[in-house]
Amino acid sequence: MAHRDFLHAGEVRDSQPGSLPSVEPNVSSSEANHRISNNLAILASAVRIRASDVSRRQQHLSHDEVSLILGDVSAKILAIAWLHRFLSDKPGADCLELNDHLYRLSETLLSALSDPQRAKLVRIGVGECFVAVREVVPLCLIVTEVVTNSLKYAHPTKVPGKIFVGCREECDGSLIVEIADDGVGLPEGFDPQADGGTGARTIRALAQQLGAQTSFDSGPVGLRFKLRVPSRTSRARAA
Repeated sequence: MAHRDFLHAGEVRDSQPGSLPSVEPNVSSSEANHRISNNLAILASAVRIRASDVSRRQQHLSHDEVSLILGDVSAKILAIAWLHRFLSDKPGADCLELNDHLYRLSETLLSALSDPQRAKLVRIGVGECFVAVREVVPLCLIVTEVVTNSLKYAHPTKVPGKIFVGCREECDGSLIVEIADDGVGLPEGFDPQADGGTGARTIRALAQQLGAQTSFDSGPVGLRFKLRVPSRTSRARAA
């Protein structure tokens, strides 16, 4: 049954139930090995949890279900590999421009996980969107989850569709990351702020790490996800 479970594209918990490991991107090239080790540990944790879910199933997996699981794992590997390239461009920077990089990350996911004829990526962000380096990893992991979910569930009949991705800065300094599709929307009665599987919980946990708010606007012609990250001044004060 095709429905939006907001992740099976992955959980990034450690061995303690209900917790997410701190995701800390590197700010020094001398710490590259530590960053790679940390992010690969996150990936390994996600794969173990998926394997545990599969082992508890009573029924055999269909070919489509196996394909979805492998696609989820592939998306995580792609995201982490991309993040290493992204962060190594300016290893000493305090902040990075996110808009173009989110588009490029989404482009990578689409080209690897979807038929080019089935999904078209559209940029909706306007202007530059700067974020602190330490916020890049959780932001990109959230984007990976939502984009992967759209690829999997927005068009269950496999008709061509569009995915819209962008980031913008509000007048008050807060950041808005938006991802939308033109698919079937959420199932009736489904509350993404409370329901869902490990994916939904992962998005909520990563958003909490950022002190951010999430919203989902579902209609007959698609789903729009919005992540609002407080202004840098507010985030610095909270830290």
